[in-house]
Amino acid sequence: MKNTAFEILKSMSLLYVEDDAETREELVMMLKPWVGELYIAADGQAGLDLYREKIPDIVVTDIQMPQLSGLAMSAEIQHINPEQLIVIVSAYNDVEYLFRAIELGIGHYITKPLNVNRLLEKLAQLANIHLALKERRQNQILLEQYKNLVDQSAIVCKIDLNGKISYVNDKLCKISGFTRQEMLGQDIAFLHYEQERGEEWSQAVSGQKWSGISHNRTKQGTGYIVERSIVPVIIESGEITEIIVLDVNINPFFDNYEHVSVSLELSNSSLQEQRHFLAEYKRALELGTCVCFVDCNLHILSINQPFEQLLGYTSAEITGKSVEQIIPNLSDRDNLVNILSDSLEELNSRIICFSTCNGAALQFRVSCVALHEMTGEIKSVIMICHDISEYHRLSLDIVQSQRDLLYMMGDVVESRSEETGQHVRRVAMISRFLALKVGLDQETANMIEAAAPMHDIGKVGIRDAVLNKPGQLDNLEYKEMMRHAEIGHVILSKVKRPLIKLASVIAQQHHERWDGKGYPNGLSGEQIHIAGRIVSIADVLDALSTERIYKPAWSEQSVRDYFLVQRGEQFDPNLIDLLLTHWEAIQDLRNGITTI
Repeated sequence: MKNTAFEILKSMSLLYVEDDAETREELVMMLKPWVGELYIAADGQAGLDLYREKIPDIVVTDIQMPQLSGLAMSAEIQHINPEQLIVIVSAYNDVEYLFRAIELGIGHYITKPLNVNRLLEKLAQLANIHLALKERRQNQILLEQYKNLVDQSAIVCKIDLNGKISYVNDKLCKISGFTRQEMLGQDIAFLHYEQERGEEWSQAVSGQKWSGISHNRTKQGTGYIVERSIVPVIIESGEITEIIVLDVNINPFFDNYEHVSVSLELSNSSLQEQRHFLAEYKRALELGTCVCFVDCNLHILSINQPFEQLLGYTSAEITGKSVEQIIPNLSDRDNLVNILSDSLEELNSRIICFSTCNGAALQFRVSCVALHEMTGEIKSVIMICHDISEYHRLSLDIVQSQRDLLYMMGDVVESRSEETGQHVRRVAMISRFLALKVGLDQETANMIEAAAPMHDIGKVGIRDAVLNKPGQLDNLEYKEMMRHAEIGHVILSKVKRPLIKLASVIAQQHHERWDGKGYPNGLSGEQIHIAGRIVSIADVLDALSTERIYKPAWSEQSVRDYFLVQRGEQFDPNLIDLLLTHWEAIQDLRNGITTI
């Protein structure tokens, strides 16, 4: 964690709630030098009262306390502030409470006994998150101001996909003479002087932007001229949700067009104003945005001052150099080439990693706009770069917190069944390996690795006498043990987050069989989720290869023979082929010789 994160922490206020006096006093002494303001409470009710009074930046709370539990207090705090940063301090046997914390949306956990260094790192991380949330709120306010500015300065109209008017602003009401009620629900042609849809409509509904001159009508029947931009609103799935029409009234220019001499004077004045505003826009762009100009061969023409400050280069130092100087990763440069090969008439963007003069990595969202010659050929390209490094790091931190929690709860289950906690880690690594080999993308493989440790979470609902029986289970005991798949699914399905939902599927399906003879639902073949099929193999491989309370470890050859026999019976034949092809690499993973 960078020192700057700890400096940020020293400006933060923190509420610490703990009912054990000895633990509380010890931690208070440790925390005081590291936070700006420290508030202490001995139970949940006192903590809630103190929160309402002080509104601290971060809350750290134990779970089990008198009067009001830490979770009940946290739920009340989230009613007050849904974005409040809360750290739950829990013991390994608090699995039930941890699931409740997940349902509340709390994503930060520290286990007892408390490690001060780990707690400080977590708090420094949360200090950065708090700063990012504050910046996001400021950006939202700024965005609202921009929206209001557009609404006040332009004629705005929204249209649904059937061509019906769904929104008009006051400026359109004023210039047209129609009331809002008279326009809402009307066809867009209602506003046109000819009262017909123009060609721009078909272009907009196909997802293309349109700009041009339009002749509109007023309620009195007269016409007025606007410079029109029609922009379809397209969401991530590619679906068009609505169409926005922005008009600028240029009727006065047309009224004066007949008077040539006056028009020339106005044109000259207008040109001066345009030059002035162009300079103002350029100045605003220079101050507020990281900008890099490149030619069509990706050689740097110049960078602006904010970019210089972030990268540590001056514009003179890298002018004429290839973008390879600041974008060292080949795949990122390919991303940039893909942007330039797309139509630069529209704004295209990618996430690209830049390198500073000191070799540090910064994540940017890069959007490209072409600058054209008078002939229409592209002269150069503006790369508009927004630094998202901190948001990227915070996203990774949040994902890692969820992964740590899943591993911790997987350890709890394994320790209760008197099996080594390393089992869940080996199953996770093997699952990720097979996911990549079968052709799943990196993100999906990482999610399977993170969710796999929870495959046996349902064992928390199985009696110790059955779970830890040294010998073979009888028929009734085996039926009870089979219930753990459905119990795990029920526990995890209460949380709707994607990672936990995948863990729920794995918990339910990792004992299904390719031939349909498994449990709990008798699924077969590709009815079984690919994650369930993968974790099933990883689980059995590690279970057979490891000594358990009810059996010795099998030899490596016996394990291989078992998978050969069960290929196409218990297991997906394609996955078994991959397992046997990469057998040595997987054994190295299990033995900690290599990592992925």
